[in-house]
Amino acid sequence: MRRSLVVSMALLAIAKSPAVAQTCMGLASFSNAPVQVAGNGQFTNGINSFGGSIGYGMKSGIWGKAEIGTQSIDGVDSHPMSFGARAGYQMPLARGKAQVCPTASFTVANGPDFDDLNQSVQDATLGLSVGTVMGSNPKMKIVPTAGLSYAHDKLSAKDSTGTSLGSVSQSYGLATLGLGLVLNDNISVRPSVDIPLGLDGSNDARFGLTLGYNFGSSRPSGRRH
Repeated sequence: MRRSLVVSMALLAIAKSPAVAQTCMGLASFSNAPVQVAGNGQFTNGINSFGGSIGYGMKSGIWGKAEIGTQSIDGVDSHPMSFGARAGYQMPLARGKAQVCPTASFTVANGPDFDDLNQSVQDATLGLSVGTVMGSNPKMKIVPTAGLSYAHDKLSAKDSTGTSLGSVSQSYGLATLGLGLVLNDNISVRPSVDIPLGLDGSNDARFGLTLGYNFGSSRPSGRRH
C-alpha cells in the first residue's frame, strides 16, 4: 500500500504544471499591464499536464495568482485536477534590468485514482527566481530566467467507503530554467525545463511551454515589477 502511494506521489510531482509569473519568471512585466492570464503545457515520459492561471501585480512589487491544472498519465484512467494559489514579491537588481522574486505557493489536487483507491495531494513550495531583460526594443525582449524551489508534498488515500488508508509525504528540490520571449510588452512565450532534485520515483527533466498575455490600465512610471 505504501509503495502504491509513493509511486502516485511521484507521478503527481512529475505532472504538476509549471509555475508562471512576470519578469523574474520569464514573462511580461506587470508594470505595463497589471493583469496576466497564462496557459501552459508540460511534457515528460508518459505524462502530459496542462494548466492556466490569472494573476495581478501591484505597484509595490507584490503579485499573486490563482491556478488550475489537469494531468494525463499513461495507464491511468483518471485525470487529476489541481487548484492552487501563488504569491511573490519582485525586486529589481542591477539597475532594474534584473529581477528577483521570493515566491510561495499552495496547491491541492485530487487523484490519480486506481480502482477503489481515492487519492488527494497537498503541495507547498518556497523558492527564489531570477530573470533579466535583454534588449531595449519594446517589440521584442528576451528574458532568460532561473529558479530553485523547495517543495513538500503530502498524499493521502481513502477506499470507496471513505475510510482512510494512510498517507505519505516527501520533500525535494526543483531547479527551473526558462527563456522568455516578450512581444510588445504584453505577449509572452516561454519554453522551459524543470529538473527535480531528490524526488523519489523519478528525476526526469520536464519540458514545458507557457503562453501569457498582460492587459489592464497602465500605471504611472515608477519602480518596474
